[in-house]
Amino acid sequence: MNGFSKKEKHDRAVNLLYVLPMLAIFLLFILYPITQVFYMSFFERKVNGSMIFVGLQNFADLFANPDTPRMFKNTFLWVFVGVAFKLLLGLFMALILYKKFLGKKMMTAIMLIPYAMPAAVSCMIWRLMYNPMFGHITQFLMDTHILGLPMDFLGNSKTSLIAVMIVNIWAVAPFCALNILSTMYSIPSYIYEAARIDGANGRQQFFSITLPLITSSVRTLGLLIGIWAFNTFDVIYMMTQGGPANSSSIMVNFIYQNAFQFNNRGYSAAISVVSFLILSVFAVLYVNSKGEDTRYE
Repeated sequence: MNGFSKKEKHDRAVNLLYVLPMLAIFLLFILYPITQVFYMSFFERKVNGSMIFVGLQNFADLFANPDTPRMFKNTFLWVFVGVAFKLLLGLFMALILYKKFLGKKMMTAIMLIPYAMPAAVSCMIWRLMYNPMFGHITQFLMDTHILGLPMDFLGNSKTSLIAVMIVNIWAVAPFCALNILSTMYSIPSYIYEAARIDGANGRQQFFSITLPLITSSVRTLGLLIGIWAFNTFDVIYMMTQGGPANSSSIMVNFIYQNAFQFNNRGYSAAISVVSFLILSVFAVLYVNSKGEDTRYE
């Protein structure tokens, strides 16, 4: 068996030294907190700070809680329906910006405003627009006779989640548009030229060339913004704080609520473990999708 030379051993040792800081950060700030959350999920913390081992009781309480189905339903709608609308709106915006027209740079800059705007500012603006007394949205719906009376979209349990989802879609869709647009620009122009010579119209070019060639990138993008959406806390908290009656709460809101408002750290850790397992599936799918390259030959 061939051994390593003295120089090769020295190079490997030096390379290991370069990796050690990153490894230390990973162990200290990622792996250790994760193991602590798993550990805490098997305990119940009393008011005096003592920890009592309860086994899987926190998980049993989680799935027995009558609010749990709503939590999973809201999370499902927030992630999957929200991602679908973000991608569709982003694709629509990308198709518009792909064409050459007067004022294209100005349109692109305007399109980026929702994504570049701080979440706190966006939420403040949308809360004012949703206001049932003087908000522009309610006034517009009343002027067009869609509504007969003012409606509190954020204070209604039937509309609160949809109202917050609209804000999140509005903010993230420009990011999707930029990613899809960059993918469209990477498609060689000779493919479209050959299609036009063969008599393909715009619709046929989109469904036969553009859509198949951007599908891989869009799938990866969807998984990425799905992970982001699953972890979204700021928009929901600033708009409704998960209310009314948890009608707009998703899993991360329940984690915060139980950990910091109800001081039920063990139960909160159990929800975190379930969230971690779900996100692990998304992470594996995302990593696998990154390895699928689109070829134009």
